[in-house]
Amino acid sequence: MYQPEKHTNEEIQNFIDQPGRQLMFLSADWCGDCKVIKPFVQGIKDEVSKTAGWIDADRDDNLDLATSYGLRGIPSFVLFVDGKKVDQIGHGERLTPKQVTDWYEGTLQ
Repeated sequence: MYQPEKHTNEEIQNFIDQPGRQLMFLSADWCGDCKVIKPFVQGIKDEVSKTAGWIDADRDDNLDLATSYGLRGIPSFVLFVDGKKVDQIGHGERLTPKQVTDWYEGTLQ
């Protein structure tokens, strides 16, 4: 099962601020819907990483950063382009891997 890496708010913000497409996976260990999608996250990451950077964020450890971007629900996949939040999927509902990959592919058009 996918194990998200831990990062500080500063590390995540520096990552987001890089030029190009960056995707953040926001989750928490205690989140039931996060546990359901985690077995599929590595496959999602492998696909996304072909066209964007990837970083993990923990909803509790990175609460200030999540709040600053208006992120409340988990799991969430959040797309940033050139340091600006442009789209996200996930607002606290259960997501399927297909929903996430279809959403991401739609952001490429």
